[in-house]
Amino acid sequence: MTKNKGPRRDIGRLDQIDGLRAVAILWVALYHYAVFWAPSGKGLNLLPYGDALAHLPLANVGFLGVHLFFIVSGFVITFSLERSKGMSHFSLLRAIRLWPALLICGTITFLLTTSLGPASLVRSPLEYLLSLTFVPPAHIGRLLGQPGLEWLDGAYWSLWTEVRFYIIAASMFFLARSRFQPPSWSRFLVIWTGFAIASAFIHLWGMAFGGASNALSRLLFAQYQPYFSAGIALAILRTGKERTGAMGLLVFTVLQAFAYPLLQAGSLLIAEWVGLSIVFLLAIVATQARRSLPILSWRAVVVVGQASYAYYLLHQNSGLALLAGFANDTDLSPIVLMIAIQILLLVGAMLLTFYVETPLRLTLRRTASLRSRFAEKL
Repeated sequence: MTKNKGPRRDIGRLDQIDGLRAVAILWVALYHYAVFWAPSGKGLNLLPYGDALAHLPLANVGFLGVHLFFIVSGFVITFSLERSKGMSHFSLLRAIRLWPALLICGTITFLLTTSLGPASLVRSPLEYLLSLTFVPPAHIGRLLGQPGLEWLDGAYWSLWTEVRFYIIAASMFFLARSRFQPPSWSRFLVIWTGFAIASAFIHLWGMAFGGASNALSRLLFAQYQPYFSAGIALAILRTGKERTGAMGLLVFTVLQAFAYPLLQAGSLLIAEWVGLSIVFLLAIVATQARRSLPILSWRAVVVVGQASYAYYLLHQNSGLALLAGFANDTDLSPIVLMIAIQILLLVGAMLLTFYVETPLRLTLRRTASLRSRFAEKL
């Protein structure tokens, strides 16, 4: 790979970033089907094989796969902001990227859970529609006088976190760009670092005293801010600019990531130490590498990463519905059936990504670009 000077050409589409996405989604899927929905997990007891997979290495910290997704998001969005014309243009591109897949996969999940169950995962048409807005149905439900509304799929919580990150990061980036042309990485880094420090203070205060600070901490996704911040720091490091400031932000985020669960629980499991170390090590190596990496850049791994968004939307409740619907109608062991269903959903996610979502997204982007050019001529 040729060494490039500017961020636009240097970022391109790095295969190893899709490799990170593949690691993240497979880790999350392992967590859900080995631990979360098992009798000893935090969810309902919905796995017909019980705790049989609960002791697989690092399965109990598979939720860290979402944190890895957040780092990738911070990294990619930093360059997406640089390529965007402004706040409205960036928002439109994000909506085109996220919403069509959410609509398709959400509809599939709604139909499967409605027809196959299990009853605990069946959602009303209102909950289905509200889940397509990226905003927690519980929030909208309270405004509508219908408390207790739930996500169509619990995995959608991270989309709401992502959207808040987009809003805050874009606001800060375009504030920086309004003062400097081309955009000043230094200015953006200073503004975001200030936000990161403020978020850390609010989160720690909320953990200690609760009340309004705790509510504000949740609104500002302060618990997950270190991972987005790490992605931003790694993106700026890759540009070769503001290395001291970006390295300082990265170190700060790593310290936060290890400190928060330790302060909250009073101790940190060895598996969580190892998991967090893997998350940051993989992220640093993948984002800073100037050539393809073993495993992360393998074609099969990259393809899984490219389909990771659709698979993330389908893997949990759709998978549980299929498992509930066919567990009693096959001679396969429940574990083999679960693996077969996940392979089916992954293949479906690939087909959806490459033959439906990607062509649709490109068409929508071209249409939006043509309308923008036409408007500029008026």
